[in-house]
Amino acid sequence: MAEWRKVAKSFALGDGHISTKEVDLLRELILKDGDVSKSELSFLQEIKAEAKTAVKALDELIAECSLLVNK
Repeated sequence: MAEWRKVAKSFALGDGHISTKEVDLLRELILKDGDVSKSELSFLQEIKAEAKTAVKALDELIAECSLLVNK
């Protein structure tokens, strides 16, 4: 696993809940270059699956990234 994934996963899943603040930061970082890689989308799906709870904004970010993913 790439180092950025370990760090970001630790950040997002530290307390088991993915908050709006965390989603906002992930959105900013992932969409910064206007392109979404398959790896970035996969990461979002992984943390959603591993989180105990998450805000609806995470689902919205995943949906948005699914439309923008670099195929």
